[in-house]
Amino acid sequence: MFNTIILLAACEEYHLALTALLREHNPGLSVCAGSDASDLDTLEPELLRNARLVCFDGEITLDDDLLAQIGHGAYQFYAAPLQYPGLPPEPHRAFDDGPCMSVIAQALTERPSDQIVGLETFVIPPGIETPQRDRLVFSRLAHLFWQMSRAIACDSRLNGLGTSSATRH
Repeated sequence: MFNTIILLAACEEYHLALTALLREHNPGLSVCAGSDASDLDTLEPELLRNARLVCFDGEITLDDDLLAQIGHGAYQFYAAPLQYPGLPPEPHRAFDDGPCMSVIAQALTERPSDQIVGLETFVIPPGIETPQRDRLVFSRLAHLFWQMSRAIACDSRLNGLGTSSATRH
């Protein structure tokens, strides 16, 4: 039975905000927080079998054995320049590759090609400074997570969403 989210995020503030959002939809949800895949080594197989893994604003690489143990799927939320959607995020990738960006929710699978379950594309305004660009990208990524938060917290199968949306602003 789906009852746990394993939430990997870079900082405690993300954990607190995302956990609160997920529990608004599913108050009984248990959330285990971590910062990277090494935190998964300490989790019991029973917990993994009843859990969904969500990596927010970061990169995660899981071996197929661990991925198979996670009973309700593994997903990552990340940003990428428009010409790279669907490719795994690279740490500290510079977003100077063009005027358009995508924020992506991707299901991690044992197959070579992972499935995109959420997508939003937007234009970076010309002349924007790096800190403002980073805030814009982060706010779009947070918005995508917010849009999908009910499904993440409540639906036992996320890969059948069919709610992926590509919008240009």
